[in-house]
Order: sequence, then structure tokens, then C-alpha cells
Amino acid sequence: MQTTIAHSLFEEFVTIKDGLTCYKAGLPGYASNFSRDTLLAGIIATDQHLLENQLLMSYMHQGKEYDAITGEEPGKIHHEYPGVEVHEPYLSTYNACDTTALYLIGLEILGHLNKPGSMSFLQHHREGIESGVAYIERHIQDDIFWEFPPPGAKHFSLLTTYWKDSMVPRASGSAEPDYPVAFGLVQFQVARGLLAAATMLERNDLRAQADRLFRRGIETFMTDQYYCIEQDRTRRLKQISSDELHALAYIPLEYARLLPKKAISRRATGLITKPGIVCAPRAVGTKLPDQYHGYTVWIFEQALIHYGCQKFGLSEIAGAARRCVPYIEHGQERLLVEPGVKLAGNDRQLWSVAAKKYFSNMPSLRNMSWL
Repeated sequence: MQTTIAHSLFEEFVTIKDGLTCYKAGLPGYASNFSRDTLLAGIIATDQHLLENQLLMSYMHQGKEYDAITGEEPGKIHHEYPGVEVHEPYLSTYNACDTTALYLIGLEILGHLNKPGSMSFLQHHREGIESGVAYIERHIQDDIFWEFPPPGAKHFSLLTTYWKDSMVPRASGSAEPDYPVAFGLVQFQVARGLLAAATMLERNDLRAQADRLFRRGIETFMTDQYYCIEQDRTRRLKQISSDELHALAYIPLEYARLLPKKAISRRATGLITKPGIVCAPRAVGTKLPDQYHGYTVWIFEQALIHYGCQKFGLSEIAGAARRCVPYIEHGQERLLVEPGVKLAGNDRQLWSVAAKKYFSNMPSLRNMSWL
């Protein structure tokens, strides 16, 4: 697949690593390439160039073996390249359990934007798609996707390995899961990734497996009584979270009758603030020792929350997510809510720029029904 650089909206993020054109995640602070950030930016903005370049970059660094230090596994898509040492002696390179699913989803979205390009990628890199599926399937047990370090490792460099990777949002207790762990949001991303792979590889067995994961995910993590952020070896964290609203973006409309929509709406009221939907409720988020994913509004997530809530008719919550628009500016990473709304993090974040496009009048995921 021949790749090209992005148009002017994203060109300041373009960089070269190992001779490949790719993207920095944020300016000025995140010069590395992050698969998750770029794939989600490409999906949110429906940007062919972001997806083409990141799919190739991710494929070229896709896991080939087990590595206890980096978190590498065969078929696993990298988190951060080059990786860094967050907690000694581990590196962050493959510290993501959601990137492989997003890689599969990203290729499906590319098919809507540039079918010849996606077919060419599939033709030349089919083994990478199949290897990614195999990685996911190794982590599924009883229709739940479980995350755990590779052989020889007790931990990852990051405390958690989905997008809220600062710490478990538990005001008291361990900041790290007791592995193995299943994240509610990742369950639905993985299910949607397998559905994408089923379409691309023409495999009905993957379609059936994706269906089982969606159904099991709803009954396990998203009930009338609670939302479960994660369950690990020793406990379940039942707590309202933006993860539940974010997850709606990946769930096909055909599962609407299974969703506890009234309960979802009720729980969401505890997350609505002046500038949007916060990651965690105030009673928890303000007490976390690391506020990175605490009582904080993440700009990119507002786009996915808006998309998912619009899909399922939760228009009031979608409207609350849209409150971030006046604060995006040049692509602000996130917003602190107390004591007043304050800009935080990088002032130009790749996926926040994509969210800015999403909430504008330009074509984006907002205008499509692809997820």
C-alpha cells in the first residue's frame, strides 16, 4: 500500500521513524508514535492518510515473539514506538491490549474510505491480520477478553494497558490490576475488531465469536444494576465511568434491545460537567493520586461518546459530550474541571485535532454509520 502524508490538518504531527512516515501523538510532549492514538484519530476524523500510514507503521512493528520486558507477543500491535521505561525494568513498547482490535477496525474503516487501498493492504499483509486475530483469540476465555503480561513478566511498564493507562480508577487500594484482568471497554473494542476481521477475511466463525463477545460483554459489564470497569483475579470494580459511554461507539445497533439504556443514562448524570463528560465521578476522580484520568474531560473521548450516544438515541448525553467544543482550541489534550475549567496536557493532541474535525462541519465519523 502506497502511503501519503496527511493534509494540513495533521501535517505538524508528521515524523519519520525507521524510514516510515508516521505521526507523533501530541505536541510538544509526545514525540513517539502511538498506534492507539493515530488509529483512533484516523477513525474519528475518517482520515485515509492517518489510517494508511499507521496501519503500515503498526504492521512493521507488529509483535513477532514473547518479550517480558516490552510486553511483546506474536500478533500484538505496539503501543508506543520507541518504548520508554516507566517502571523499571519494563518498557512501554507493547503495553496496550486494545491496539490490535483498533488495528482491525482501522483497516475496515479504510475500506470505506479507499477500498482499493484497503484491499491492497489486506493482500500484502494478510498474515499480519491473521496474526492479530490469533493474538486476540489467545486472550479469550469463556467469551471474555483477558489481559495478562507475557511469559516471564509479572507486570507491564504501565499500570494499566487500555487507554486510561495511568492507574486503576480506585480511590483506595492497588493502582494496578491483579492479573489476569478484563476491561469492560476493551471487551467491546475486541468484539468489534473481530467483527471487522470476519468481514475482511470472510470468516463466519469470527462473526459468531464477535456476537458472543458482544452479548457476554453486555451481561457482564453493562447491567441494570452497575457498570463494571474491570474484573481481575480478586475483585470487580463496579463504578460509573466514561468507559461505558465510550463503549457504545463500538457496539452495533443490532444490540440495542440488550442494552440497559435507562440505567446507562442514569449513571451518566454523575459524569456530566460544564465542559463535557469526565472520566470518573467526582467522589472518586478527585481523590486519585494520579489525576491524569480522574475528574478530567478528555477531548477525543467526547467525540466517541457523542457518536455512540447518538447511535443509541441518548441525545442528552451526546449533547453533554459536545460541551467540549469551545475548549478544543488548537487540539487541547484534556480539561480539568475544578476549581474551574482549565486547559491541561498538550495543547495540540493528534486525536483531539481529529475530535475538532468531528464536531465541525467537515466529513468525519459523525456523518457515517460504520461502527
